Amino acid sequence: MTVRKNWLEWSVFAVGLALVLGIVGFLLVHALHHEDRPPRLGVTVGEAWRSEGVEPPHFVVPVTVTNHGDRTVADVHVEVTLVRDGALLERTELTLPEVPRRSGRAGASTLQHEPAPGQLRARVLGYSEP
Repeated sequence: MTVRKNWLEWSVFAVGLALVLGIVGFLLVHALHHEDRPPRLGVTVGEAWRSEGVEPPHFVVPVTVTNHGDRTVADVHVEVTLVRDGALLERTELTLPEVPRRSGRAGASTLQHEPAPGQLRARVLGYSEP
């Protein structure tokens, strides 16, 4: 006895085959054209907000580190400074355990003084390559 497939079964088969072949093709192209660019880290600072109900009161500063390179980095040390009237008012450090290649990680730093727009600076102090 021969079982014949109808048009719906063939359609589902064709869609599934196209998806599998597309994914395999994407992975092959990605693997063959992989570059080995060194880590390029960028830092962005978000808007600070006051932490309520905590003693001593402080301001939380969101920090995002983005790795635009093709190598993962570890132990990323970030410095956040509050500069008012050209003078350093406060300095904190933040350490992120890992920032994968072409990805980003977020953290936060705390300050005692309220920062005004344009008073926060952030930079990467160093990292290691695992």
